[in-house]
Parts: sequence; structure tokens; C-alpha cells
Amino acid sequence: MKTFEKEKSIRHILNEPGQSAYKKYKVLVAGDVGFINFFTAELIFFFLSSLGGALGIFLRKIIYPRLFKKCGSGIIIGRNCIFRHPSKLQIGDNVTIDDLCLIDARGTGQKGIVLQDNAIINRSTTIQSKSGDIEIGKSAAIGANSSLVSWDGIKIGDGVSIAAGCYISAGDYDTSDLSTPVIEQEAITKGPIIIEDNVWIATRVTILDGVQIGRDSIIYAGSVVTENIPERSIVHGNPAKVIFTRR
Repeated sequence: MKTFEKEKSIRHILNEPGQSAYKKYKVLVAGDVGFINFFTAELIFFFLSSLGGALGIFLRKIIYPRLFKKCGSGIIIGRNCIFRHPSKLQIGDNVTIDDLCLIDARGTGQKGIVLQDNAIINRSTTIQSKSGDIEIGKSAAIGANSSLVSWDGIKIGDGVSIAAGCYISAGDYDTSDLSTPVIEQEAITKGPIIIEDNVWIATRVTILDGVQIGRDSIIYAGSVVTENIPERSIVHGNPAKVIFTRR
């Protein structure tokens, strides 16, 4: 079981004494960047984020890649998307990010958040790293209103299809000390969440801390996955159980 320091939490940053509102905001949305780079990014997002139509898509395609660590060709970014710590974001070719998405790479490591070629992030999806890198494989699709929250990393393989309203969260709290509020206790994790290639995850599935799902598996709608799933499994229930093996 891995423990994370409280200093990594947004709550701690916001409550830190002696720091100006500007410094807190900069730490949360941009990180350790110079004032010129920070101010430039703020201007770009202010003028282009909500710009609609083909003009908005075209200008974001041309200008946003300058803010990212790496960006391929053919990117499509919808309206009112929020990118925190964009310098930690790597995007491949022909990636689509729909309207109202939040991609927050604040807690990532060396890789950051990686969206590989032809990945699709649908409307109102949150991809957030409190700690650990997040990688979404080639031609993977994340459904609308889904949330991916990482404490020790999330890796989604090639060709994975995740339906709308799914919740994938690698992390927990140490609740052993009853004298301390849960929100103040240390964050812990069993390890990264790994979803191997060609997995289909149906609507409103929850995948919890440290789980690995084997390739070619299917997770039925509404399931809560708390343990590793072998490859080629069909899974259902809360907690999710293997009900059939694909041949």
C-alpha cells in the first residue's frame, strides 16, 4: 500500500498560509512556469476557449499545441475545455477532445497525460492526475460524463471503448484514525489501474483502486470492479464477478 503526502492535495494548496491568491492559482493551473508563459496561456484560453464554430476549432488546432508538451496533427478541441498544467500533456495525431472536458496533469510524473493517436475524449469528461501518469491508448474512446482520477497512474490500452458515465479512480484514504477527519488523512493506493487492449466497458461502470482488467474483456453496465479481471472475461455485478469467458 502506497501513501501520498498531504502536500499534493488541492485542499492543502488552497489553505496554505502566506500565499497570495495569484500564487495559489498559478500552482493549480500552470505549475512551475515563468510569468510570460503563464500570462500567454491565460490570454490564449480566455480568447479561444469559448469561441464557437469552425473558426474556434481551427484557431484552437493552430494555437493550443504551442502550450502542450507534444502535439500531433489533426487535433480537434471543442469549446470550453480546461487544460491544467498543459506543458505536461502529450497528444498524438487525430485526437478529438469534445466540449467541456477537463484535463488536469498537475500531479503527473515524467510522462504526464498521454493521449495517443485517434483517441476520443467525449463531452464533459474529466481526466485528472492527483499523482501518477495517465495514458490513453490508440483509438481508445472515453464516453461522455466519465471521470478518470489517478493517484498512482491509469493506463488504458489500444482500442478500449468506455461508455458514458463511467468512473475510474485509483486511490483511497487511510481512515484508521477516528480523531482526524477523513479529508485530512493520508491518501493511499494499492497501485495503478490498468485496462488492457480491446476492452469494452459499458455505461456507468466503476473501476476502483489497483485493478487490472485483461484484454478482450467486457464489463456490463453498472458493474463495480474491485478485483483483477482475467483476459477475455465477461463481467457483471457489484462487486463484479466473471460470468462467462469469451472463446
